[in-house]
Amino acid sequence: MATIDSLRRQPDTFDYAQSSQFLVTLGNFPLAQYFCTTLTLPGVSVGRIDAGTSLANIPMVGDLMTFEDFTMTFLVDETLANYREIFNWLVNIGAPSNHTQFNKLSRADGVDMTGDRNLYSDIVITILSSKNNPIIRTTMHDAFPLSLSGLTYTTQETDAVYLTADVTFAYTHYEFLAL
Repeated sequence: MATIDSLRRQPDTFDYAQSSQFLVTLGNFPLAQYFCTTLTLPGVSVGRIDAGTSLANIPMVGDLMTFEDFTMTFLVDETLANYREIFNWLVNIGAPSNHTQFNKLSRADGVDMTGDRNLYSDIVITILSSKNNPIIRTTMHDAFPLSLSGLTYTTQETDAVYLTADVTFAYTHYEFLAL
C-alpha cells in the first residue's frame, strides 16, 4: 500500500496569477507589442485513438498535439503605425497585388533571416509575479499573422473611445521557461 507524504503535497506558492501581469514581445514588430491590452494564452490538446474491441471502443493516447491560435488585442495609435506594422506583415506574406510583394520587407529588428524565414517571428509572453517580477516566459515559435481585424470609426460616441484591433497568429509550438 502506498503512503502519502502530506508535506510534499503542499503548494510552494500561495499567490494567484493576475490577468493583468504580463508583457508580450514581438521582436520584429515593436509597436504592436507596446500597445497590447489583452491576450489569450492558447489552449493545447492531444489527439486520441479509439481502439475497437468487441464490447466498446477504448480511448488510448494519440500522437498529435494541436495548439490553438494565439490572439491579442492592442490599442491603435493615431497614425495607425502599429496597425500598419501588422498589415504590412500580412502583405509581405499574402502579396495581394503582385508576386514581387512576397517577402519584400526587411525585418524591423535587424535580424537577418534567409529565405522565407523572414516571414516568421517568435512571440514571447512574460508572466509577471504579483510584485511585477518576471517569473515565467512562454515562447511561441515561428509565428505569423492569420488575420487582422478591421477598425470601426464612428461619430456616435459621446466620450473618447480608443480604437483597438485584434490580430490572430499561427505558430509551430510554444514552451514554458521558469525564470
